[in-house]
Amino acid sequence: MSVSWQALLLWASASLVVAATAVSFVLWGMNGPAYLVDLIAAYCL
Repeated sequence: MSVSWQALLLWASASLVVAATAVSFVLWGMNGPAYLVDLIAAYCL
């Protein structure tokens, strides 16, 4: 049972997307949408 590196990369990418989505929902629930907007603006500017 060898797992190809493409499948491993796909699972890793999917895991990162799920983790980022979960973190964004937690931040949204704690501080509201303004916090996420400010966070994105701080990283982009």
